[in-house]
Amino acid sequence: MPKFSYLLKLLTFLIGLVVILEAMSYVATRLVINKAVTQNARAELLAGGELFARIMQNKVEQLALSVKVLTEDFGFKDAVATNDEKTIASALINHSARVKADIGILITSDGKLIASDQAFGLQIVDEFDNLKEQAHIRGQAYDIIIVDGRAYQFVMFSVKAPVVIGLAAMGFEIKQDLSVELQRLTGLEVSFVIHDGKQYQYLSGTQDVEKRADLLQQMQTENKQGEVFVYDELISLAVPAARQNNHLLAVLQVPLSQVLAPFTRLNLQLFLLALVFSALAGVAALFLARSVTHPVRVLADIARKIAGGFYSTPIAVTSKDELGDLARAFITMQQAIGEREQQVLFQSEHDPLTGLPNRLRIFPELDSAISRSRSLKESVFLLVVDIKNFTQINDELSQEIGDAVLREVGQKIARILTHGEVLRLGSDEFLAILMASERERIAELVELIHTAFKTPLSVSGLQVSVDVNIGLATYPKDAESAESLLRRANLALNEGRSSEQRTCWYEQGWDEKHLRRLHLFREFESSLNAGHISLYYQPKINLERPDTLGAEALVRWRHPEMGFVSPDEFIGVIESSGQITILTRWVLKTAIAQLRVLLDEKIKITCSVNLSALDLLVDDLPAYVAELLQSHKVPAENLYLEITESAIMREADKCLHNLRRLRDLGVTLSIDDFGTGYSSLSQLKKLPVSELKIDKSFILNLDTSADDQLIVRSTIDLGHTLGLSVTAEGVESEAIKALLKSYGCDTAQGYLYSKPLPAHDFIQWVHQYLAELTIWL
Repeated sequence: MPKFSYLLKLLTFLIGLVVILEAMSYVATRLVINKAVTQNARAELLAGGELFARIMQNKVEQLALSVKVLTEDFGFKDAVATNDEKTIASALINHSARVKADIGILITSDGKLIASDQAFGLQIVDEFDNLKEQAHIRGQAYDIIIVDGRAYQFVMFSVKAPVVIGLAAMGFEIKQDLSVELQRLTGLEVSFVIHDGKQYQYLSGTQDVEKRADLLQQMQTENKQGEVFVYDELISLAVPAARQNNHLLAVLQVPLSQVLAPFTRLNLQLFLLALVFSALAGVAALFLARSVTHPVRVLADIARKIAGGFYSTPIAVTSKDELGDLARAFITMQQAIGEREQQVLFQSEHDPLTGLPNRLRIFPELDSAISRSRSLKESVFLLVVDIKNFTQINDELSQEIGDAVLREVGQKIARILTHGEVLRLGSDEFLAILMASERERIAELVELIHTAFKTPLSVSGLQVSVDVNIGLATYPKDAESAESLLRRANLALNEGRSSEQRTCWYEQGWDEKHLRRLHLFREFESSLNAGHISLYYQPKINLERPDTLGAEALVRWRHPEMGFVSPDEFIGVIESSGQITILTRWVLKTAIAQLRVLLDEKIKITCSVNLSALDLLVDDLPAYVAELLQSHKVPAENLYLEITESAIMREADKCLHNLRRLRDLGVTLSIDDFGTGYSSLSQLKKLPVSELKIDKSFILNLDTSADDQLIVRSTIDLGHTLGLSVTAEGVESEAIKALLKSYGCDTAQGYLYSKPLPAHDFIQWVHQYLAELTIWL
């Protein structure tokens, strides 16, 4: 019995020892697995936080590029420089819609805020002070701003022409759909929480109402920002949603049960293994414990590397047991995180419609091409391609057809430019980066692009005709940096559009010309109010009745800094900015007042005022003219209004309607610069005009050019046949005057009689002319 009893004790001791060792091994294994799983969850949270930061940063960079394009847009700068609120609001609305922004605003130099209609009713006061200050200092700024209990991701750029004339900003509201999208990309629960310094408020997210309250209570109890914390079986990480603004936090969460779920079966099997191994010797149990814990520790180390962003860390899987399942689970997680990050990065840098690289890739690709060109001793050619008639296609056919056209155009350009990089710049514009040693090679490729679009595109069973404009700039010939190269290629494109050139290469001096035009935009109204702009008058003399006088009112601008600004320069600038109607009404008011002064001195005279195409499109122009004539008591027959042929061609029906209303007032209408436009006889017959003015280009060499003589004589005969009087501009010699008189021309105007004169000098000239004429007669 004692021997049996000792054996029993020994067996009991050995079995107890094995059980204790196995129990310890089992517990240790569970702890290691739980630690590895927790680290895995922490790694996933930290990776999600890093991915979240990249997504938010990419959205900021994409929004920044969109705002920068808006602030560098020529037409938008025009509107800001001229304080054209309607145009600014329209540009903000269109650009906000294009980039799917929720808010578009402009803060003028005097602090006034102009917003897109999406921002109607939004109260924005102090929240923008820091953003505005940063934008003034650095030219750009971005931040998360809390307004009326909502969070907006804003990017602000200064508008320069060349000095800062305003601040343009766009913002995306951080809403529920962003939380859902981030959950889809990261696989985590995402919540946005506002912290005003005292308490937390739940803004939006994927948690239900009860869990939202628990989260706010947990956040209120202790500041958890920037660290991983656990509550209610939720592993959580709170990170700032923006680098500058810590009021908005993004809370990323994953349930602990979700993380542990894949390992439930493994835990059961480990328990059964522990029961089986309880019958084995202590050495076998110890060996088993070591064989279990060692690979788990290895996987834990790998989990920490994954948390650090190393997704390509190799994991060797040799066993087919539960530890092999765990290792394969780590491999799947590792691959999924890496692929998800690559997918997000690809989507952020590529246009979803065409599949081409987007704006985010422009400067990296340009910088790379410029760097390679130096070693290869080649030039970098930047092409900006614009679909000329895209707006018409989109409006008349449908947005779906428009999207299909964009895809086809992008693919066709990419097929032609196989040795270059093709990107989508935005809207209906594409960008191509090419390298070559000779410009002629690029010119051939450009011609291939134009040739390719001579054949209509087949889109959804429709034949769609597409034409493109191309602007080109070259490094290093035209620019020294990627930024200036892009700007100058865009200038070339704009110049090509305005001059109706399919292909336009950048030319030196266009930057300065562009800045001068912007300066003229900004200075026009102040110069008009300051009296730097004035009216000069040039006489018109009837060749048969020299005592019948007329005058043409001509605008002259003498800027205190720029000196004399040619009308050929500033009239086009003012017309393109939409300010021409302001100038025309000032000219009408001033000229009619001066006409009243001449009539009061018993001088019988008419005065001609030029109208632009935009003037003829304003419905209240006839009423305005009638009011001026009535208030100054000037007979309507003493006022001549001159219009060009090209002005009539623009919205001809509306122009014709307003011309008839002006004629019904008794005003005399005249076609200016006849012969340089595109009027046909059928159009000419419809116009309610009484006078033709032959352009001076046909008159200046009339005494020496047989071709000009034929043209002028035919024009005079045509005018008389149509019952119109004919005036010749640019008469500078007696010989030309004699020829015109022999042709039957009615009126002459030019330096032979007088150059344009200020009002006071012109009155003196009239008195002197009439006195000399009386003596001569």
